[in-house]
Amino acid sequence: CETPDSPWTPSINISAGDLKEHQSVTVTCSAFTPCPHSPPELTWNLQQDSLRQTEKNTDGTFTTKIQENITLSDTHDGYNIRCSARYPVIGGNKTAETEVTLSVSYAPRNTSASISPSGLVSAGSWVELSCSSRAKPPPRFTWFWNGIKVSEKQKHSFIVTNEGEFYCVAKNDLGNETSSRICVSIKDDRSSGFLVLNILKILGIVLLCISIISFECWFRFSKKPKKETEEPTYVNNVMETKAS
Repeated sequence: CETPDSPWTPSINISAGDLKEHQSVTVTCSAFTPCPHSPPELTWNLQQDSLRQTEKNTDGTFTTKIQENITLSDTHDGYNIRCSARYPVIGGNKTAETEVTLSVSYAPRNTSASISPSGLVSAGSWVELSCSSRAKPPPRFTWFWNGIKVSEKQKHSFIVTNEGEFYCVAKNDLGNETSSRICVSIKDDRSSGFLVLNILKILGIVLLCISIISFECWFRFSKKPKKETEEPTYVNNVMETKAS
């Protein structure tokens, strides 16, 4: 039996092509085995106690493989399965590795709804609803107001005229999921308008009082008699005339 100058790259096979959540599949990592009495050591990032088997092929060659049965979920989407084959050679080992990435379809997850602006809104103002969900393939969105379908878009904008309850539904070929409810409430603008009007009235009264006081002070100051500054000079002139 000849040892390889370079290791053979193992292969990863999955029992199904179109992978979906809740589906049970068998994952197999196999490597060519030139020496059946000294097969390569296979390791991967799945369950480490997978049983290693060496089988004879119809053409007389041998293959060593490990297998694992897994039930797929949305967490397997994008998962990388890595398998390495280490061949014993004189003076050491030679290793080759291969990797595949899982693509798993799954129903909508984490569906949520949001509104902007949030909180109480004024009648006649614009608001925007937005729906988000994690799904593969990407979901379709539907908005409902008080149980009535109002939109089939991810985002729904409208002018507030009535209060009500909104929610969205995300759906693809594998299932659907409903978001939590959003209550749209209209704030009472009459109370705020009344408060603003009262503040303006108070400011007007204060300004009026200040104006009256300022005018009164100016009027009194302008009517105050002026002092006679020329009388001492006249008296002095008379006294000088009598003296001469």
